[in-house]
Formats: sequence, C-alpha cells, structure tokens
Amino acid sequence: NTIGMPDIHQSDRRKLFPNLGVLVDIQDDLALVEDEDQLKDRLKRFPEYAELFEDTRGMDGTTNKSLERKFVERSVAMYKDAMTRQFQYGVFYAWIKLKEIEISNIQWIADCITQSMKSRVHEYVSIN
Repeated sequence: NTIGMPDIHQSDRRKLFPNLGVLVDIQDDLALVEDEDQLKDRLKRFPEYAELFEDTRGMDGTTNKSLERKFVERSVAMYKDAMTRQFQYGVFYAWIKLKEIEISNIQWIADCITQSMKSRVHEYVSIN
C-alpha cells in the first residue's frame, strides 16, 4: 500500500509487515521497493505471488486487471476453499469476508447505476 509514497520512510514501511508468512525472509527487501516492477522482481521466486504479476487480459482483450483486483480474486478463492474444511473456525471468518465482498459488489453495481456507467456494472468480483 505504500509503494510510491515518498513521505513514508523505509523503516516505517518495514514495521507494517507481519512477523509470519512466506515473505518473512525478504521483508527488508520489500521495504526498499519503490514501484511495481521492483516488487515483481523481488517476488518472482515465489510462484504463488509471481503469477499475480502475469499479464492478464480482461474480457475485451485490451484492459489489464489491476494488482489489487488480482489479490481480491485470490482471496475469494481462498475463502471459498476454507468453506470446504471441517472442524475449524476459519469457516466463520471466510463466510464473513465473502459477505463483505458481496456487499462491496452491491455497492459497486449501485454506484455504476447512479453514475450512469452501466457499461462497467459487470466489473464486480465474482464469488461463484
């Protein structure tokens, strides 16, 4: 979230990272990143994150999906996968997060209708 923000120092950016997960070993390198290309370079040894930077074309073949959109779609897949597990509390968390995304989709559709941008209504994040 802080890429390209010159007012946030690298040491402050480093404090934003959690102390768990796959990327713990390279968090110091990630704190030095200034643009999306540098981030792509740092993450290419992690296949699950490197695939997010692949050039994904939209439905019309001309527009690229944003990195944020790819992360949201990945999280939807993870939340849906959590619903297949038994005997754990992650199901409740996943259900709440999927409901938040559903509400966000409804807000997106309502905003598109209000702003007379009906051609963009289909750009919501699919949960199916």
